[in-house]
Amino acid sequence: MRALPRFRAPGLRGRIVGLVLFTTVATLAVAAAALLGPLESSLKHAALKTLEQELHSYRAGAAFAKFDLSLALTAPSGPATTKAQRRLHRRGVAEQRQLDTPLAKIGSKVGAAEASLVYPSPYSSGVGLIATWPSDSGLSRDDPYNDVASAFNDHHVVYGFGTIDGDEYVQAALPFRAGGHPWVLAIRKPIDEIPAAVNAVARAFLTAALAGLALTLILGIPLSATLVYRLRRLRHAAVRLTQEGPGVEVPTDRARDEVGDLARTFATMQGQLRHQEEARRAFVATASHELRTPLTSLDGMLELLDDDLRSGETDLDEARALLVRARVQSRRLGRLAADLLDLSRLDAEIRLRSEPVELGELCRAVLAEFELPASERDTTPRLEISSEPVWALGDPGSVARIVRILLDNALRVSPAGTDIDVTIRGGSPVALSVSDRGPGIAAEDRAIIFRRFQRGRDTGGQAGFGLGLAIGRELAERMGGELSLDDDYGPGAKFTLNLPAARAPQAPPVPVA
Repeated sequence: MRALPRFRAPGLRGRIVGLVLFTTVATLAVAAAALLGPLESSLKHAALKTLEQELHSYRAGAAFAKFDLSLALTAPSGPATTKAQRRLHRRGVAEQRQLDTPLAKIGSKVGAAEASLVYPSPYSSGVGLIATWPSDSGLSRDDPYNDVASAFNDHHVVYGFGTIDGDEYVQAALPFRAGGHPWVLAIRKPIDEIPAAVNAVARAFLTAALAGLALTLILGIPLSATLVYRLRRLRHAAVRLTQEGPGVEVPTDRARDEVGDLARTFATMQGQLRHQEEARRAFVATASHELRTPLTSLDGMLELLDDDLRSGETDLDEARALLVRARVQSRRLGRLAADLLDLSRLDAEIRLRSEPVELGELCRAVLAEFELPASERDTTPRLEISSEPVWALGDPGSVARIVRILLDNALRVSPAGTDIDVTIRGGSPVALSVSDRGPGIAAEDRAIIFRRFQRGRDTGGQAGFGLGLAIGRELAERMGGELSLDDDYGPGAKFTLNLPAARAPQAPPVPVA
């Protein structure tokens, strides 16, 4: 059994064009229903309202008061056989003819097709005609005069719509009394132009709708094609980025819309990925080199010590020298392990403590850790602080870690016989500075030394991984402070840690381990 072909969903371009067309057609359909549907009814009611306004101040009784309507009513309808009947007939016909003047006046004023004077009649439809204007209109033959009957019965003016011989009219029936008899002035005004007007509007609307659909297609198809093309470029770049890595070039999109924002965000992400990849490669290369050197040295020195111990003829002076060198390499490995651990904690966003820290006590404790390395390098760290305790708000362990980083860097670059100054100043913010007399930081290196795995060019021949200052700055920022380089200091380098000031706690501070 053959499998039925699988339906393929339309692409983004087809969906956009289809949605735009559907929205346009739906909007036009709703507009047509809202406009054309009630248009004819609105025009009819407007015509009826106009007729009401035109007849509002008209008084039929006053208009026909000077006529002897009873004479016209009593004129014999059949052939006159006597002299009196003929005289009465002539007078009645003359009176009826005179009625054409007021009927023509009111009919012309309102634009009526027919104006008739009607009286109750027991025959035919229950009404009879005395006079009609124009006399040759012929509407009265087919007019049922339903509104006239209602006006006779209710004694009120009746307005409405009617159909006579297939044509629509607005009607008015104005009752009045004259000569002791009830009368009704019937007005018939055609509204046959309303359907024609509605048809003209419908044709114009249809023409405009077709033009709108055509314009939608003309504008929508290129727009959707451009949009899809831009998205496809981004998709292609994303696929290449996945397959080839962050070195792939991302297309530039300068449009100020959502797709342009997406492209710029994607380019920013690609740049960050490239930077991270470069940093990772630099770290791997640096770590491989830096790890290989101390590990090789340690292995060689341990092998020499093992040979001496196995031979039974151990040279203690040489063994002590090898032990000193081994400790140096061990400390290098320890610093690397500590830096990597700090980086992992920063990336994990472990929450830091925020409490008052007495910087003088903390710096004394950290300086005590560097007494031996400082004496080995013939340098002297000095602490300069006022007599009053200086309190800062931060994490004690993180503040101590920053001070260790700054002192370690200063010891490695300071020439023998020089001093390292640690200065603490109160205020808001509190400032802790570490300055040395080393080679300093070149101007072109000041922007990169706080980045991960980035080092200055002049390091005094000391090995390193370029992690310490990056860790120090990130820790400072996480505590609401800042670690910066003093550009005006020299010779040497001066780094300053600024932290928010804090009040001394009531209880004595806990010593920093």
